[in-house]
Parts: sequence; structure tokens; C-alpha cells
Amino acid sequence: MYRTNSKSFSWDLYSWLIIIIYLLLQIIRWPLLPQFMDIYYHFLTAWGFIQANGYSGWDFWQYAPFGRIHIYPPFFHIILAILMKLGINKIILAKIFESITPTLFLIALWHFIRRIYDERLAFFVMLAFSSSFSFCLSLINHIPATLAFLIGLLAFEQLFRQNPLRSLLLLTLCFYTHIGISWFFALSFIFYGLLNKQYRKKCIIIFTAAFILSLPILFKQLIGVRFINNLGLSLNERYILQIKIVDYVLAFFGLLVVFKGGKRYILFLSLFLASFIFIIYPYRFFSAEGYFPIILLSALFMYNLYEKVHKICLSVILALFILFLSPTVSMNRVPDENRITYKLNITDSSFMGMLFARGQTIWYPKDYLSAARLVKDNSQEHDIVYSSLNIAGMALSAIAERGTANALFPEIGPCRQFDPFSVAKIIVFTRLDDSQTIKRIVSFYKLVNIGENKLFILYKNPSCNVKVNQNKASVSFWAIMLIGCIFVFLFCSAQFKNFDKNI
Repeated sequence: MYRTNSKSFSWDLYSWLIIIIYLLLQIIRWPLLPQFMDIYYHFLTAWGFIQANGYSGWDFWQYAPFGRIHIYPPFFHIILAILMKLGINKIILAKIFESITPTLFLIALWHFIRRIYDERLAFFVMLAFSSSFSFCLSLINHIPATLAFLIGLLAFEQLFRQNPLRSLLLLTLCFYTHIGISWFFALSFIFYGLLNKQYRKKCIIIFTAAFILSLPILFKQLIGVRFINNLGLSLNERYILQIKIVDYVLAFFGLLVVFKGGKRYILFLSLFLASFIFIIYPYRFFSAEGYFPIILLSALFMYNLYEKVHKICLSVILALFILFLSPTVSMNRVPDENRITYKLNITDSSFMGMLFARGQTIWYPKDYLSAARLVKDNSQEHDIVYSSLNIAGMALSAIAERGTANALFPEIGPCRQFDPFSVAKIIVFTRLDDSQTIKRIVSFYKLVNIGENKLFILYKNPSCNVKVNQNKASVSFWAIMLIGCIFVFLFCSAQFKNFDKNI
């Protein structure tokens, strides 16, 4: 552990000011939340677990009635299922998770850097975080990934506390929380062990043991690989990028500081090398989860620069530039056209994006809730919903607690092809759909109109008797509770130690 004689109160105060500002800005955005589609997938999956009475390795709640293999790590869905069984409103849960989870990550990151290095570097990390609105949005939108980030940081913290058992348990939990982030931290452990002889044995043992304990979910994911198409590139993520010009320049000089610093900053280099696991998803590599080491490296350069010149005015200038400007080159694909556009956005910082509530929302409570009520009133528990707009089918099914013939994450297709209109009791069209197309479908399937609002037109298929083909749990909630108790017992019984002062 490396510490300076900085005035900790001042630097800590500035760091907490940044954290509190982002929490307040997120609370101000409360009416826009939930703003991203993934949360509806998570709620529907949690509902599927409740129906199965535990973890199900078969996704019967999407692409119903045939379903598909389920490879998503279950930790977040188990948490949601427990909270939903307690009767907590799903929309309130979504708003809370999207508000609180990013803040918890920031607190964990600040605490982690502060304990390993010092208060001043922790402040510069908080400042560097303020540069990228796209990374900030990823923390809000990808909640399991954010939780896995938090858990991974805690795993490293326990490693430096000389508590390998806790580190092992947390890295294992990471594998049961998010596919990509777990491997990011697993590789970080490997690189750190290879680059730091003192920790080599511990890192290899922790990784190996975590890998063995994670074999059940890893084996499931391995089986599912053959059902994956294009590894997500069909989502056009390669055409949606935000490149932070200044940040990458600062991060480059931060890498030079790493190499000059010897063993002191091996952790930053390890995280940077591990981040290349995201390169197959260009958006996530440049603009979301893979951007995390860039934050650390750019903060390290600013920290090093401040130590050399000792000018408060320099910190003020950097802070103002990052908080209010932070230029970004954005790349986007024009819908329905084979053309890529580029745009320079001068003010693309997290602070400005949050302050002006940038980012699209798909949550229109009056229309979604009224449509979900129509779905629930005109269907039974195991009936199926289908929408011409995929996310609408997901959202309404999640709110109304019905299976759906739609699906999110289409990289994994259904186990067989089918006609979604023929298996759905409730069919939802949007106001954007062609009216003649709707008329032809309504006439062919003899659908009955049951209601509409500003966004949706809902029909019932009276002749449909197809139901969700519900599977039993692969691991029951009782078994999950037992595993959870063992985890907590082992974690709490592990000896608590102080930080190693020579990482």
C-alpha cells in the first residue's frame, strides 16, 4: 500500500462531493427510470424462476412455448425473485436498482483506490469517471455487470487483505453474476499473478478454485455456445461507439507512468490487459465495461502530473474540462441504410449528460401500465404474449407476469422455429405498425380487439389454447438458500486482516 501526506479530509471531501452529486442527479432522473430494456428481461427471468420454484437452466418464459437454453448467471435474478416474492413493486425495484447500484459501485471504487494507494488518487479516479457519459450509462443500464464490477473489486481488496478465502468466494460469485465481467476479473487475477511474483501463487490458486466452483454455470454456458449466433454482433454494437479523444491520450501517458512505476501500478496494467476480452463487443470495449481501465490510467496520469507540479489551479482546470467538456467522437449506423455517420460532441461528460437527463427512455408509465392491465385481465397465468415490437412484448410480459413469444438477447434463438401469432393469447401492435398489415393479421387469425392507448393496440386470440411449457427448477430455492448460508458462513468465518503494505 502506498500513501502520501496529502490532506485526506480535503481530497475525501471532493470525492464524496462527486459521488453525492451523481446520486442526486440520478434521483432527479427518477421519472425517466427504468430507462433501458435489459431490466424487463431480468424481471421476466426472475418471474420464470418463481414459476419454476428455483433456478431453471431452460428459458421457458421467452420464445414460449418452446423456449431456449438459459445461460445467464443467476445471482441478480435470484435477488429479484426474492424481492418480488416479498411483494415489492417491480417498477419501484427497477428505479431503485438503477439509482443505487451505480452509486454503490462508485463508493466501492473510491474506497478500493483510497485504501490501496491514497486519497488523492481516489479523487482523480472519481474525476476521471466523470468524463464518460456512455460508461456512466452502462453502469445504470447493465445492472448485473455493475454488481459484478463491485464484487470483483471486493475480491481484489480481500486479496490485498491477505484473505484468499474471501477473495476466492467473491471471484466465484462474480462468475454467477455476469459472464463478461467475471472473466475480466479472472484474467486480471491471472495477469496480476504473472506480473507480481509475490502474489503469483495466491492468484493462481484463487483463480483455479473459483473456476472449479463455477463449473456448473460455466458448463451450462459452454453447452450454450453452439446456439449463439455472431456472438452478439447482430445487435449492431460494432456500429455504435463513443471514443473519448482526450481520455485515451491521458490513458496512454498513464501507461507510461505504470511502466516507470515498476511494481507499484501492476494492478492497473493487469486490468488494462484483461479488458481486451471485451474487444469482440466494440461498443462495450470502447464505451462501456472495457472503458474502466482507461478511467484508472487517465486518473493515474493526472495524479502523477499533480505530484510533479503541485498546482491547485491545474487540478481546477482539469476538473472543469472533464466535468463540462470531455469531447467525444461518436459513430452510429443510420437505420435502414448501409451508412455510418460520425459526430464530434464537445460536451459529453457524465456530469453534463446526467444534468440534462440525456439518454433515451422507453418507460411511459400510463401507456405501459394500462396495456399490462389489459394483458392480465384478458389472459391466464400461463398464457403467452407476443408483440410486433420485441421490447414491448418483453416489458408488458414482465409487468403482467406472463410468458412471451418475444425474447431479448436474440443471439440465442429458440429451440425450434414457430409462428408467434399462432401461439400467443394476447397480441400487441404498436402505433408505428402499418395499419394494412395489422388488418391482414387480425383477419387471418380472427383476433378480437381488447383495447388500445397512445402506444399500443391489443388483440386477443380466442382460438389459441397454447400455454407456457413450464419447467421445474434445476436448483430449488431451498438448495439456493442452503448454498447462500454456506457462502455467508465461510465468508464471515474467514479471518479479517489488514492491507498488505507491499502490493
